[in-house]
Amino acid sequence: MIEDKTKEQQSASPAKPKWGQKLRSLWAQLQCMGLLHRHRLRRKTQNRVSNFSRKIAQNAAVPVIGEALYALGYSTEYAFVRAGRGLRSSWLWLWHSAAALLRNTAAIAFPGAAQMFRDLFGPVWLFFRGCGSLLVHAHRVRKEKGFAVACRESVHYLTSGVRRNIRTLPRMAMYVLPVCALAVMVTVFNNTIRQPYALEVQVNGQTVGYVANEDVFNSAREAVQERINYAGTDHTEWTVEPTYTVTVAHKTLDENEMADAILKSASDQISEGTALYLDGELTAVCNDGTALQSYLSSLLEPYEDPENSNMTVGFNKEVTLENGIYFNDSFQNEADVEQQLSGVQQQEKIYTVQMGDTLWSIAQKNDLTFRELCELNPSFKGAQLNENSNIQAGDELIVTKQEDMLEVRITKVETWQEEIPYSTETTTSNEYTVGTKKTVQNGVNGLRQITAQRVYNTDGIQLSQKILSTEVVQEPVTEKIVKGTKKVTNSTTYITGSGQFIWPVPGYRYCSRWYGSGHKGVDICAAAGTPIYASAGGTVTKAGYNKAGAGTGYGNSVIISHGSGYTTVYAHCLSLAVHSGQKVKQGQLIGYVGSTGRSSGNHCHFEIRRNGSYIAPQNVFNRSKYR
Repeated sequence: MIEDKTKEQQSASPAKPKWGQKLRSLWAQLQCMGLLHRHRLRRKTQNRVSNFSRKIAQNAAVPVIGEALYALGYSTEYAFVRAGRGLRSSWLWLWHSAAALLRNTAAIAFPGAAQMFRDLFGPVWLFFRGCGSLLVHAHRVRKEKGFAVACRESVHYLTSGVRRNIRTLPRMAMYVLPVCALAVMVTVFNNTIRQPYALEVQVNGQTVGYVANEDVFNSAREAVQERINYAGTDHTEWTVEPTYTVTVAHKTLDENEMADAILKSASDQISEGTALYLDGELTAVCNDGTALQSYLSSLLEPYEDPENSNMTVGFNKEVTLENGIYFNDSFQNEADVEQQLSGVQQQEKIYTVQMGDTLWSIAQKNDLTFRELCELNPSFKGAQLNENSNIQAGDELIVTKQEDMLEVRITKVETWQEEIPYSTETTTSNEYTVGTKKTVQNGVNGLRQITAQRVYNTDGIQLSQKILSTEVVQEPVTEKIVKGTKKVTNSTTYITGSGQFIWPVPGYRYCSRWYGSGHKGVDICAAAGTPIYASAGGTVTKAGYNKAGAGTGYGNSVIISHGSGYTTVYAHCLSLAVHSGQKVKQGQLIGYVGSTGRSSGNHCHFEIRRNGSYIAPQNVFNRSKYR
């Protein structure tokens, strides 16, 4: 049974790979067909090319064309070859000509240059050429006779070459030796000037140190004298007479170190300590400089603000701490130094005015300027101090202000804005009558930003100010004013009536209301700001705001008395140009048309009166011309 199943499986299994065999067979057939197709195509192409070549070869014109093309190509090639040869010959000729010209020029300009180069570089050239020949000779001998013979031959060859050319060395040395000597001199000079030279200072035959120059020692001597004077010792008249010697020193002393060295060599009553200098003047000496530094820091600490980069805290004087050698008599304990720093350097001084004194003489007596004296006495009784002030004998003036030994100063960088006042530009114009003033452009203040460094004391009082920068934020606008220059005459601008009066608002004839029916004047209509002129000369009796007048408010009004009982009234003005009691002439500007008081529009209410009675303006002026 098992064998039968196996046979059945073997008989059934070949059915699966039949499709693969068919595909492989089909692919092989396609490849063969493609190869056969390409072969046939190639055969056809070759046959066509062969037939075409055969036909061309049989044509009689082909050889002729071929020979012509060959001749053309040969001629062209030959022409290019000849041109190239000509260019090459030209270039070589130019090169040799230029070289010959340079040689001749050099020979004329530097007649001995060629010989100098031959003498200087001839031995070098012979040496390298001889070395090459020696190597070639040694290599040939080694191959023929062996290494030992080659060495002997090489030595012999070298010595014979040296003997033959030894005469070239003296000529070479003529140029080489001066150059070598110059190089040696330059080297020695550079090494010499680069040495750290200094002055060796000797006092009383003893070397105290080395300094860069005499100025350093002189400064050190002054520092020593200052320490002596401060200590008040017996060495007050002590003098230092140094001697100097120039020497090489790799370390020099500054003025403080030199001062310490001088004191060490001059006295044994000295100790190391810390000195306090205020504005460069020796003020105190103590043993513990750290404690003194802590005390100074404690004075500044309450006012410091590390987070504010625009604020710094310091003292009113330059404070310097220097460690050095000082006399034992100079030392103070810390408490005394602190008390000295917290005290007063100078007291306030009062001067009592004497008979015949003046401010100038008082300032001169106390080594002050007049301005300084005024600044010290800002609240002097009476007027502010100046050269005309009346001072009395017995008055007391401050001539020296109290000054603390050490004060804290707070420096701040502050920024603020302030207005820039605008300027006024006035021009004239013939378009407006004399007395007219018109603003054609209103002025506007500008704005600028100022950054300054201000110094305050601990009470917040500003002591000084330094401007750091100024930036304009907004430019000011210039105010432009036009003044009239046009002159008016009665015969042209002013329209005269039957008597002494002229029309008060020239150029404006329309009247909205005349005298009558309870109206005591004429209303002349005009634009706001139009000038109003005096109808006749006289004296201004009233000028200002008036609420009375026939039951209505006149507003800004002017009343002018002309004499002989005549007066005129100008009401509802925008503004006035005269004041009470002022004398005016006929045609003089007295105000501007407006609508103040009880008014319904811009106009000039004009009245004429005589002895308190009203005169109808239409009786003075021709009404028909003013409609």
